[in-house]
Amino acid sequence: MQNLWWKVIGLVLVGTFVSSALAEEELKNLMDRLLAPPKIEAQSGFTAKVLVPPGQFYDPLFVVARDGDTWLNDDGPEEGEKGSRLLSVDETGKISVVAGIGKLLPVTGFDIAPKSFGESEGQIYTLAQAKVKMAGALANHVIQRVDPKKDHEASIVCTLPNAGEVNKGVPGAGVEARFGPEDSPFAGKFFAVTAYNNTIYQTTADGKCTPFVTFDDKRFGAPLALEFAPDGQSMLVSVTRGGLFTPPQGSAIVRVSPDGKVDDKPLVEGKTPLGGLGYAPEGFGAYGGQLFVTELGEFELPVPQTQEMKADGKVHRVTPEGKLELVASGFVNPMGLRFIDKKVVITDINGDFIGGRRELPDGFLTEITAQ
Repeated sequence: MQNLWWKVIGLVLVGTFVSSALAEEELKNLMDRLLAPPKIEAQSGFTAKVLVPPGQFYDPLFVVARDGDTWLNDDGPEEGEKGSRLLSVDETGKISVVAGIGKLLPVTGFDIAPKSFGESEGQIYTLAQAKVKMAGALANHVIQRVDPKKDHEASIVCTLPNAGEVNKGVPGAGVEARFGPEDSPFAGKFFAVTAYNNTIYQTTADGKCTPFVTFDDKRFGAPLALEFAPDGQSMLVSVTRGGLFTPPQGSAIVRVSPDGKVDDKPLVEGKTPLGGLGYAPEGFGAYGGQLFVTELGEFELPVPQTQEMKADGKVHRVTPEGKLELVASGFVNPMGLRFIDKKVVITDINGDFIGGRRELPDGFLTEITAQ
């Protein structure tokens, strides 16, 4: 046990502590504090459960439902010029590896290609950094295709072109990515969000990658996550003025038409960054058809290396009157949200791995059910 603690602390706190001067008990107490399970408090009508506590994920970002399990991309460990991994979590919290460390460029968002993508059906498409670390986070991202039939061999479909004027149009700070729903105007396209230049891109089955929509920086700001309306006729996007890297100046959920036109009136507005979005299915208590969304609270950069993060993250539902109604609190930086088998699954990155340099497996996964 002693060697394990020294190894972990040496990786996390190089330059912060002179570890040889600390007692083993002090190191253990520090790690216990930083990896302590969160205290999620659900509001009346809901029950919250931490499915995977801190200690196994670095930065769990976004979620895809796959054969009843929860697939997610864990943005964390690096091996040379490769980084992140794709993992599967079953209903008991058991984790298995889909594509391990060393196979992929750092993935920020992903989805499974549907039938409308022709010969690529069943392959995994990802939005990814072309390089590891912050240099890759703030440079042109790529669309990466992963073939499950070839031991998850990865290849680059395209490098995203510059778009817009913010940050010289560089498509960096990748976030969520999803395929448009079948039998909708969005079908046959893989949509990828890059917050650095306020843009959502679209990739088609022939490998062409073009801008779909670029948000006005002063009016809406940086997009973070997306969802599609139940009728498939519009895209919902969470946007934040100021983005994640500067103090936020307000946030909102906006509607985008299939031709890339942004509705000027937001569905709802907030004060701090709003993240992952998802519509509750029928049977989710009294809330079927309502939109749920995460709120990150203050996104701390730089990340405190030896102190606990602020537990100011929340999950809300959007009421029929267009207001945010609290569902659960006690999160730190809840990013992804997806309904799976009448449960809403939320990823929380806790301390950021790349931007914050907190190279610690402190991320966690929570599920919420309606009573």
